[in-house]
Amino acid sequence: MLSRLTARIAFVIAIGLLLVCAILVYSTVLNLAESERLVTHTHQVQEFLGETESAIASAARARLSYVLSGDDAALEQYQRYVAHIPVVLNNLRQGTTDNSKQQKHCDQLEALVNDRIQLWEKSVALKRSGLSTPDGQPDMTRQSVVVADEIVSVTDAMRREEAKLLEQRTTALHVHFVFLIFILSITFIAAVMLLLWHYRLLRDELHARERAQKIAAGAANAAVEAERKAHASESAALASQNAARRLSARLLQLRDDERRKFSRELHDSIGQYLAAAKMTLQSLANGHESDRRFSECVNLLDQSIRETRTISHLLHPSGLDEIGFSAAATSYAEGFAQRSGLQLDFKISEPTKRLPRETEIALFRVLQESLTNIHRHAKSTSAELIFETAPKNVVLTVRDKGIGIPKDVLDRFRSSGTSGVGLAGMRERIRELGGTFEVESGGEGTCVRVIVPLTEGQAFAADPG
Repeated sequence: MLSRLTARIAFVIAIGLLLVCAILVYSTVLNLAESERLVTHTHQVQEFLGETESAIASAARARLSYVLSGDDAALEQYQRYVAHIPVVLNNLRQGTTDNSKQQKHCDQLEALVNDRIQLWEKSVALKRSGLSTPDGQPDMTRQSVVVADEIVSVTDAMRREEAKLLEQRTTALHVHFVFLIFILSITFIAAVMLLLWHYRLLRDELHARERAQKIAAGAANAAVEAERKAHASESAALASQNAARRLSARLLQLRDDERRKFSRELHDSIGQYLAAAKMTLQSLANGHESDRRFSECVNLLDQSIRETRTISHLLHPSGLDEIGFSAAATSYAEGFAQRSGLQLDFKISEPTKRLPRETEIALFRVLQESLTNIHRHAKSTSAELIFETAPKNVVLTVRDKGIGIPKDVLDRFRSSGTSGVGLAGMRERIRELGGTFEVESGGEGTCVRVIVPLTEGQAFAADPG
């Protein structure tokens, strides 16, 4: 308890010290940045002042050159420099907006520069008058020199002021920098001390944890043993589940075999007997055309033969073993559409070689169950059947536009597979083949999609019967 309290106190002190140092460092950095900005600003004002003096001097030289030589190039150069003077004066004024004393100097400088420019303009105009020895030129030159001296006096005063500001701001920058170094040093020393303190606390805590780990070692071993037993139980449950799946697959296979046997018996025995009875009754009916009982019996036998063939086909389509899945599925789909009145749009591809017998039976049962569910439950007038082949798998898709499967039923099937025999049986058939069984349903209908992989070298195994 004492160790935890000490650790908390150390943590609070460390956080408080860091916050105080952070505030001091932040404030010092701000002052340092501001001092640096002011120093940079002073240098910039000095540059503006130099540009102003340079522009005035250049204009004066160009004016004097024109007055002495009358060269038009010198006149153009003078005009360009005179036009540039207001720009540099404005830059100088903008750079000294934070100093009222310098602003007064700018006012004086602008007035003197304007006076000197007026003298220059008069001198230039006198030169452009064309007189060989114009009067008044020397007098204007003397006045310009007087004004120039006053301008120099003002600029010197501005330079002294900026030099004074530069010295003050440089000193402030140095002080802030030294203070920042001091604060960082104090922070570093405090951090080292706090690290040492925390090291001692952590060392004591580690010793306490080692003791606690020794005490908990026995409990950990017991937990490991319990977990091992739980894994063993889980493995047994998984083995039981796999066995149940294999049993379910075996039952489905036995049911298919029984259906095939019953289908063959219906077709080969009862179907043949009914056909023979029909031929015998037709021969007896000759000469008794007026007796309707014979024709009714023949019609009943025709209906019995058709029903027998339908039941035999539903139990196991006779063409599945002989002509393969694609042809059998096409025949079944056409017959189902005629019997049910369902508008069935189907596109069934023909594989390059026969599929394995188990794959064909599973796909046909999925097709059969899906169409039966559409007819019984979906309340759909149309459906779509697609069978696609690929080098490594085959895909069967059955889609309707009915009312769909209720959401609770679909969720129960996806979570536990207990929503009904039909969907569960289809999924077990496909899962036994290593395939994927997908069901999507909503307000726009239901889609059953089956993907069965094909291993290289698989071939169709025909039924020996």
